[in-house]
Amino acid sequence: MLSDWSVARAAAIACAVIALFLAAWAISDVLLLAFAAILVAIGLHGLAGAVTRYTGCPPRAALAVVCLLVAGLLGVVAYLFGNIISAQVRELFHRLPAAWETFQDEFHLRGMVDDLMRRAEAAATPSGATVLSAVRGVTSNIANVLVGIFLIVVGGLYFAMQPHFYRRLLISLFSPQHQDAAGRRVDGIGQSLRCFLQAQLIAMIVVGLLCGIGLAVLGVPAALALGLFAGLAEFVPMVGPVMAAIPALLLALTVGMETTFYTLLLFLVVQQVESNIISPLLQQELVSLPAAVTLFSVVAFGTLLGPLGLLLATPLTVLVFALCRPDDHCAI
Repeated sequence: MLSDWSVARAAAIACAVIALFLAAWAISDVLLLAFAAILVAIGLHGLAGAVTRYTGCPPRAALAVVCLLVAGLLGVVAYLFGNIISAQVRELFHRLPAAWETFQDEFHLRGMVDDLMRRAEAAATPSGATVLSAVRGVTSNIANVLVGIFLIVVGGLYFAMQPHFYRRLLISLFSPQHQDAAGRRVDGIGQSLRCFLQAQLIAMIVVGLLCGIGLAVLGVPAALALGLFAGLAEFVPMVGPVMAAIPALLLALTVGMETTFYTLLLFLVVQQVESNIISPLLQQELVSLPAAVTLFSVVAFGTLLGPLGLLLATPLTVLVFALCRPDDHCAI
């Protein structure tokens, strides 16, 4: 009788675990948005902690100061550089078609590309319903992105306002004898993610500045916008730098082959500096992930979870490593 009860209990636990896994998979996009909001909260809380240490003001007041400073900084940047950036972004999109034409002419691909386009048009001529469906799909995607950004920002503010409440809520899910260990693990995960954000922010700023200044010196159009894009793309390792180099190379083609060669050389040098100088220095002080693990985690999370998984692949990898390590310090 006891054996039958043990088997039934094990089967019930297995069914519950499978049901939880399936439910988590069904709402994986929501969980990813929540994780992104937690990253925002960790960043805000870290800045607020620094304000508290240096000024002695209460944590809530420090968080309010940080939010106002961040909002003010974004407003100043938008006011001072918004016109320049928007003009260069418009120039970027204006010049890209001509750059693509130059690329086809330079490498004698025009006939091949035109033939492929004709075959694609012959294979699937869009009807009015198809075009309407495509427009609805684009509109829906834009709306989803805006809603996602709103949830991340607002959720990050809520998490940052009451971090200890959410920590206690998470720890309460464990049995009393395991709550101390769970608390240490949660603190270790938070510290690792905080160190990751610090390292990533430094790398993004350095890469963006180097690329923007280098492209401006080379005379590539829309250098400021391209440098901004390169800095933002650095958040996604391996894939981001490649995506940032493509529009820069296309625009460099409109200037000349020599400029294109030097643009490619610039991106290679910047990535070598980031990989061999910036990252090792940051890894010594902040956070370290093996390069091979980072590469395959980007591919795995991007394949399993889509664009949002690709964007959050590195912090998700940091989370997995922190979960697997018993230590609660920054090094992973």
